[in-house]
Amino acid sequence: MAAAPYDRYARFGRVISSPPALARSLAVALGGTFLITSPWNAGILWLALLRDIRFPLLAFAGLLVADIITWLLRIDDTVGRSGAVRSNAVFAALAIAWLTTAAPQALELKIGVTIAASVGASLIAAALAWFLRNTALPPLQWGYCIAAAIAFTLFPLWAQGALQATLDWPYPVDAIGWLQSLLRSLGMLLFMPRPEIGALVLLAILLWSPTMLVTGILGWIAGVSVGLFLQGLGLRYLWLLAAHNYFLAAMILASSIFMPGWARPVVCICAGASAAIVSAYFQYLLPGSAYAFLPVPAALTVWIGIGAVSLGENLTSFPLNTTPDVSPEISWWNWTNWQQRFGHGEPLLIVPVAGTVQIRQGFDGQLSHSGQWRHALDFQRPAAGAADYGNAIWGAPVYAPASGYVESVRNHIADNPVGVSNFAENWGNYVIIRLDQGSWAMLAHLRQGTITVGAGARVDIGTYVGQVGNSGRSPTPHLHLQAQVGPEPGARTKPFRLANYLSAADTASQLLRWTPAGVPVTGTIVAAAPVNPKAHATLTAFAPGAALWQAETTGSIPLKFRGTRSGAAVPVRIALDEAGRHMFSTPGGGTLITLIDADAWRLLEVRNLNSSLLRLLALAAPSVPYAADKGIYWQEPIPIPPWGLQAWWLLPMLPFIKRSSLPQLRCHCTGTPEPGHDVLTVESELMEPMRGMPARIVCEIDRVRGPVKVQATFDKGTLTYSMFSFEPGFPFERRRSESGFPFERARS
Repeated sequence: MAAAPYDRYARFGRVISSPPALARSLAVALGGTFLITSPWNAGILWLALLRDIRFPLLAFAGLLVADIITWLLRIDDTVGRSGAVRSNAVFAALAIAWLTTAAPQALELKIGVTIAASVGASLIAAALAWFLRNTALPPLQWGYCIAAAIAFTLFPLWAQGALQATLDWPYPVDAIGWLQSLLRSLGMLLFMPRPEIGALVLLAILLWSPTMLVTGILGWIAGVSVGLFLQGLGLRYLWLLAAHNYFLAAMILASSIFMPGWARPVVCICAGASAAIVSAYFQYLLPGSAYAFLPVPAALTVWIGIGAVSLGENLTSFPLNTTPDVSPEISWWNWTNWQQRFGHGEPLLIVPVAGTVQIRQGFDGQLSHSGQWRHALDFQRPAAGAADYGNAIWGAPVYAPASGYVESVRNHIADNPVGVSNFAENWGNYVIIRLDQGSWAMLAHLRQGTITVGAGARVDIGTYVGQVGNSGRSPTPHLHLQAQVGPEPGARTKPFRLANYLSAADTASQLLRWTPAGVPVTGTIVAAAPVNPKAHATLTAFAPGAALWQAETTGSIPLKFRGTRSGAAVPVRIALDEAGRHMFSTPGGGTLITLIDADAWRLLEVRNLNSSLLRLLALAAPSVPYAADKGIYWQEPIPIPPWGLQAWWLLPMLPFIKRSSLPQLRCHCTGTPEPGHDVLTVESELMEPMRGMPARIVCEIDRVRGPVKVQATFDKGTLTYSMFSFEPGFPFERRRSESGFPFERARS
């Protein structure tokens, strides 16, 4: 197919699948404070501002100021860590709109003050984002808070007039009153504390993320409870005036940190209560001022919470959310999917000895892998008949399990006779490597005089370092591998994962299961996964370009996959970005981003999938290892979250239902390229049946065109997509990654 007709499809797809730049800018500007990036949800917030026309007009003026500043400073202003400029400028403008509620001065003066406040908020936000770029702390709304505080100080009469015109807030005495107080608190986030405004804010948050709304309400209730308690102690505390801080602190903190199960509501309650205490302190310092309108207590609470979490080792218990441009539910799904594949950031180490080996002692082993040294693996050769492990692995070559620099070496300890241990030298001959991934790895009990690397030497994955021996505390020849927190021999171990290996449960089984990263248990037979040249050549040669696919259906197809009628053509664009990642996109159907990784071709990210073709491709081949050959199988979590109305109610519940376990796919390689049939065939099926999902998906992958056919079998029908036209295109797509998800970390 010629490129020109496809370009028309692509332009049409871009128009209908992504909102105009102005709509996106408006969404980021006003929705950024609420972590809402959808233009449609943020549009509800802009609708709320229309109650007083000055608010949207001055907010738009602030947005123009921010756009000029981001253009001059060449700032990439998204909702992520640096995405505070537009949001701070707009909210500084809203603060001035509220400040001038009862001011009799001319409109020109008000616009001038708005521009000055927006400029100050933008510059402060930009500087703070730069200053915090290497920290875990987000810039939040500090720019607007500082600019608004200066304006409140310079114009105290305006502030007093605005307070008198705004604070018509009846004390709640019944359920209706408490509901109205909650809505007024939400309205105060837009400097318009009225129930109808709060209802629109509630609707915008609810449609974007039910989780954010529920966590915010929990924080609000906790903060109000603290306020009532302090009031009961006789303290003069206008807790209703500051109640929006309780909501905002809990909502942002719960969206910034991944918390397992019921830890999230507990943290939200603590955040709301903490914000109430901080707010009470601010009111004590500045009694009767307008500063209670500013979310300073909420920002401080969020910073304190994130700072406390960051003190934890490797953030494994409460990792930070680095993708605030999507809803917390989607972020949680993506994070859980990735940690099921590769863990919580543990070092990834390859099998460090050649050939097939058996895990003779794994993590928490009964012999010596306990206490501070419990994260370790011992490798020996599998027993053939009688268990003679004495010399089976003696002298086997040992390779660096990951790239890094040699920290220290010991090479002179004599090897023990079989059955004898040297308890004076616990580790025998060893090599300790400072890993590029962080931390250290130790290879121990090596053969005397065989180590070929010295301290300071650079080693890459697979660099030869020595031979298996029987030195130190080792009665039979074996290789000991551990990751540790320090450079000294015998430092406390830390969890790690073996990467890219084949395994079998026992010696009678073939090594057919591929694992990208895992921790084999004692007795497992493992070997480093060898590269199949045919599979590798197929998976690393996809050409960018334009393709047309045709849909064919038989029988009944579930509604969620019924997007294309039988016989219809579906245009697909395949592009490369600067990092060499392939992007598969359809008009209005979203995008799949795939990565040619060190061990496999794998799905990296999905964006706004509305295409049944792209959904099937994602389910058919979340990853395909270079070791793929007939009979090889592997297991993957489902890469795409629930979609449609189901996602709205199911995703918020999954952290409590599934915890960290997602539905699994079992994938098989059923065919490799052969003369006359130059395709790689992968088949996947759900480990547990799910309503409306295919029972089996078969995908054929061509060396140049990539996936060329995908067929899904449902209970009552089949859906098949076949590529019938392909036009190679320009090699690279200059497109920035929008997610920021830390998938591209170093992997073995």
